[in-house]
Parts: sequence; structure tokens; C-alpha cells
Amino acid sequence: MPGSKRFPMRRGLSAASLAVILTAGGCDDAGPATGPEAPEAPLAMSLEDAFVVVPRATSAERKQQVEQRLSGVVEDAGTHFYLAIKRSELNQKWFLSTFFKQLHPGGVAYGAAVSMGTRVVSFKEQNGRLFVLDVDDRKQWSDLFDPQVLMEAYPIVTDYGPFNRLRGADQYVLVDPSAGLNRFGVVADAITYYSPRFQTELSFAQRFHAITDGIAFEQVFTGYAELPDDASWELLEPNPYRTSGTLSLSLRRYKEGAGYTPTPMPAQPHYFPGEPSFIKNTGGWTDAPAMKWNIHPGMKPISWVITPSVLKVQNDPRFQGYDLVGAVKRGIENWNQAFGFKVLEAKVGNAGLDFGDDDKNVVIFDTDEAMSFAFADFRLNPNTSEIRGAGVYMPAMWLVKGDEVYDSDPGASVAARPPLSLSWSGMKADTLCDLNVLQPSGARLSGLPSFLVDGAPLTKKQKVEALITHVMLHEIGHTLGLRHNFAGSIVYDGSPTGLRSSSVMDYVVDEDAIYGTTPGPYDVQAVRYLYGLDSQLPTWPFCTDEDRYTNPRCGADDRTHDPFAFNLYFFNDFAQWYLNAEPLASYADSLFNTRTNRVLGFVRVGEAQEQVDAYQDILASVRPPLVVPPDAPAFYGARADELARRVLTRLYLDPATARGTFSANAPTTPQFLATVLTDVRGILLNVDGVRGPASRRTMVDILKQHQTLPAYSALREAHGTLTAQLPSLTGDERLQTEDLLARISSALSPYYH
Repeated sequence: MPGSKRFPMRRGLSAASLAVILTAGGCDDAGPATGPEAPEAPLAMSLEDAFVVVPRATSAERKQQVEQRLSGVVEDAGTHFYLAIKRSELNQKWFLSTFFKQLHPGGVAYGAAVSMGTRVVSFKEQNGRLFVLDVDDRKQWSDLFDPQVLMEAYPIVTDYGPFNRLRGADQYVLVDPSAGLNRFGVVADAITYYSPRFQTELSFAQRFHAITDGIAFEQVFTGYAELPDDASWELLEPNPYRTSGTLSLSLRRYKEGAGYTPTPMPAQPHYFPGEPSFIKNTGGWTDAPAMKWNIHPGMKPISWVITPSVLKVQNDPRFQGYDLVGAVKRGIENWNQAFGFKVLEAKVGNAGLDFGDDDKNVVIFDTDEAMSFAFADFRLNPNTSEIRGAGVYMPAMWLVKGDEVYDSDPGASVAARPPLSLSWSGMKADTLCDLNVLQPSGARLSGLPSFLVDGAPLTKKQKVEALITHVMLHEIGHTLGLRHNFAGSIVYDGSPTGLRSSSVMDYVVDEDAIYGTTPGPYDVQAVRYLYGLDSQLPTWPFCTDEDRYTNPRCGADDRTHDPFAFNLYFFNDFAQWYLNAEPLASYADSLFNTRTNRVLGFVRVGEAQEQVDAYQDILASVRPPLVVPPDAPAFYGARADELARRVLTRLYLDPATARGTFSANAPTTPQFLATVLTDVRGILLNVDGVRGPASRRTMVDILKQHQTLPAYSALREAHGTLTAQLPSLTGDERLQTEDLLARISSALSPYYH
């Protein structure tokens, strides 16, 4: 981080120097083993640093007890430590951050590789204990009420003679890091977020080391939840109650960026909000400022480190033709174009890189080819909403997908170039984005709409690398503070040279992602306003996550200025397959749900005429009277009847939970009702001779549900028409018509609920 300084910790930082900050110090939850201590030999050490590890001699008998208890799980399990903390440091502020490095079962899918946030803490000596307090500036309600929030407490050791005889011992507080009141609170609180109770069985600390202006270590744990995970056996965990993991903790001196100025949140939420705080003496809240880095001209560039695992994937014979490292770096450094000066730089880390350390911004490039999503997270100063650090998780699946789906375009020349969330004492894992590699185009049945053409020809190499760069640009954009902009694709006019999206913060289809390798015009405006480089807010179209639930035009993975036409194309593509395929594939129902819900969203929400037009277009190929193509299969009419019934059932009768993002009831305007009643009446009366009993009965239910005079009139008309037809019918047709008449009579008497 720019302007950081190294905290002095020469001989004083190792092993239990970190364990005091909320860990168990290497024993199980049943408590320390009993046994006599070894004679108190003099300590060959001096007291200089803020934190000093003080060794405790352990008798052979006690060491054997501990080793037997832990079954050899912990190396050198009999070693114990006290920790001396300089009294002058107790009231200083420290950043305490946590990061889930490993988790079993489930790994990344269950919440590993995610920062759990940052607390501002200090220490207080009181009543024979050393307390750890949460001391950020956000919680002061008034001049009188400024609560002290306790996080942990450790007993103070006063009778350890070897330490007491050291020069300067009176300037330190000696504590036992293995005897905290909430010894396993870190892990227990984390798991409790998705399970009511979690009891740690074993926990030990490892990998103690110094980082920039602070210290870090890992806590390895195993414990049991109160409720089982039914999927655990699929994840190679035979005990469905057990969870194991590795939590990385970092402790660094508190520091605010020099000259940092918060940016107030604008009315449109272009940015992620930071931490809210009380307005002292008002009983109210501030509007949380937008979270951002301390970026300014002349700054030292923010360094991003890519895990060296990227080289393993790069050297895979399948992928050696791609510049994978270059593609990832471009996804980071191309953001410099938006700022106009060097803000970010990227490099591949060495083998010793620890992606859990708080002083590094890391791209975790996972070699897993099955993990389907990428995501970003951040570490924030809760006092100011300044971003202190960030991370990106990127699996090899993106490269595998690109290699599989892209081919070189004709005429192209060869160029030389993502649950479970966790919490701990109010801190919880919270990713900024989960971008799934498997959506949406994998469910397509055929190619792109004919009215959309490809851009300049690209080689397969260019496309695959461009996809990687695009995904990295998207995730890095989140770490800079930008939210999704799902209106980006609305700018595309469908031409070969048209701008595919105004923002890399959109979710775009694969065909457009490869053209988004630099920040779009929206992105440039957004970051320049956020970081005080321009005074004007973005003027390009914008909508974000919450807007997807109120505006169907604010959609992910769509294309062009007409999102309905784009989604209608894929619904019609599905409809033609449904009408002609024999047999239907097992995923037919899943495709129906996806395609139908997306187009019906434009019916449920929108202007009155748009709703009517959308409905007309959706039912065009299956409404009565049905037009059967001359070369259609024999079952075409029955399939059309079935599809029309399913669409109308989804519109009117299916529960809200089945309707997808937009679950509002169908419109009730006279124009829309008249259009629907025409189709419902035609199906009920079987005007084209292809409507089966199931569809006709469903139309009765739809008319009954309407509870309007026009619907009531349609039922009465149908009853009269079918009654008149009855004498001319025989066999099954007569029986089915009698049953249908009985159903109509039941709906009519009474009609209104």
C-alpha cells in the first residue's frame, strides 16, 4: 500500500505473538493438559519490541499428555508460549482482518478464498485480564454514549518468575494466549452464519510471519455443526456434521491514506457503499460514502500479484498457445487508461506468496477446471470507507470454456499476443460479484439472431485471451468500487462496428465479451467521478442489481438496444425445437422455465402497449387458429397446444415462485384483457381442432381466476356454444365435452369469489 511503514518486530514476532489475537494456541477445546511444569530456567532474551514471545518450559510428562491428546496432529504440540505486550502499545489502534484460505467440505463453493473484512481494535488491561476491543469511530451515539465493544479477553500472568526477572518486564503485560474466554470464537461465529451452532474440536496456529507494518498467521480448525450438510458425502467428508478449515488473520498498525477524501454516494448507486456511521447527537445515520482506494495523481501504483499457479495452467500443453499471463495482466492494467495515469500494476508472485496476507492484493488463479465462477472481494477501513486491499478469484474454467467455444473467424490473421457466506463477530464474507462461466449461452439451441453480425475477424487465440481479459477487467472494476451496469448492452445497434457495451461491468454474451478488453465509456466516467478526477457523474445508461427486479430491460446476458427482441429470439428458438423435436431432451423443462420467464417479464412489467405487443409476439406461433407448416411432424399440433397451455399457465396460474425474476400478476388493462381472452376463448372452444382436454380445462381455470365481467361473459358464451354442440358429439369427445361443461358450470355458479 502507498505510504506504508514497517512495524518494528525484529526478534519479538513469531509463534504465539500472533496467537494472542483470538486463537487457541494449539490445544483442543477440552482445556489444557495437566501436569507439573519444568523448573524455571532463566530466559536468554531481551525486551525491546511491541510484541515479544516468551517461551514456557514444559515437562516431559506434560508434553506427552498433550501429544496423546492431539493424536500427533500438531507438530511439537508440547511447546507453550506466553506473550508479552508493551503497555505503551495497548491503546494504539490496529487493523485486524481475516481471510478464509481453506474450507472442507466444499472449498471455494462453500466460502473459501474470501476476505471476511476488517476491524479496528485495541487492547485494555482491566480486572486481571487483557481485553481486545473493537474501537472504530462508527458507533458513538452521542457525547455520553460511546460503547466499548469487547471481542476477547486473556488472563494476565503475574507469577512467571523467569519473565519477571528480565530487565524492563514491568513495561509489558504478560498473557496466556491459549486461555482466552472465547477461545474458538473466531471459528464458531463464522460457521454459525449458516449453521445454528458450531463447536470447535481441534485448533492450532501455524505460519506466523511478519507482513508490512504488522503480523499474520493461520488458524487451522476442525469442529462439528449442530445441523448436518446433506451434500458432505459427495464432497469427501463422511461426517455430515464436520467442517475443517484454515483462517488467516492479519494484525497491522492503523493508518489512513494521506489526503484521502471520501466521495458521497450519488442518488444513482453507481458505486458500492462503504460503512455507515452514527451522526453523533442526532440519533440518525450518515449516508455511507462510496468505498474507494486512495487513488490520486503521483501515487505509487497499487500492486496486484497473480498466484504462480497461473504458470502451471499456462504450461499445460492444451493452453501453451495462449498468453494467459498477459491476458490476466491486461485485465488489471488496462484500467490505467480510464485514469490517465498509472494506478495499477501486476506481476506473477513467487512460490512463497501467501494469498491470505492483508498487505497483498492477490489474483488467486485456481487450477480447478470445474469451478464455474469468478468473484472479487475487498478490505475496508470501517472508519473512512477507504479500500485497504482487495482480491480476485479466477478459476481455470474460464480458459477451458474459451478454448472449447471459440473458433477463428474466416479471414482472421494470427496476432502476436463463480453460497456459503461466513461471518465472525459481525465480519462476514461478502463478495462483490459472482460471475458464472456457465451462463448463459451454454443453454442455447442454435446460433445468434441473423440480424446481429460479428465484428472484425479474430483468431481463436485472440478470442480466448480477450475473454480472460474481459473477466479480469470486470472483477477489478468491482475492486475499484464500481457496481454492475446491466444497461451497458443497450447501446449496441447490432452493426459490425457498433459498441457492444458501454461498460465492462455488464454481464454480456460471449460473442460480445471478446470486444470488451478495455474500460467502456461508462466505466471511464464512473471511475473518474468516484476518484475526483471529473466533476460530472456518468451520463451513459445505467441500471444495477436491484433494478433487475423491477425493469426487464435491465437484464444480464442480453444484447442490443431492444432486449425484448433479443430474448424473444431465444424463446422462439426454443419454441421451434419444442414443436419439432422427437423426443424432447431431459432439459426441456429447464429451458422452458428460463426462456419463458424472461420474455414474460416484459408482459408483467412495462407500459400498456408494450405489454400487449410482447404477449402477442410470445404466443404468435402457437395461438389459435394454429397454422401448421406443410412439412411439420404429426405431433406438431399437439405440441403447439401444450406449449400455449404452459405459457398461459405460467402467466396466470403458476405460483410466484415459478415465475422467475418478475413475479407480478398479469396486466389487467382492458386492451390486454381483450387480447388474452381472444386466445383463451379460441383454445377453450377448440376453434382449430388441435386443443386437447387438458388445455381446455386450463382455460376455464384462467377465466375463473380473472374475476372480470369480460371473462365471466366468455365462460357463459362457451357454455352455450358447447351445449349446442353436444347433441352432435359421440364417444370420448361427448364425454370430455360433458366434463368440460360441468367444469364451466362450477366456475360460473358462483363466478365471483
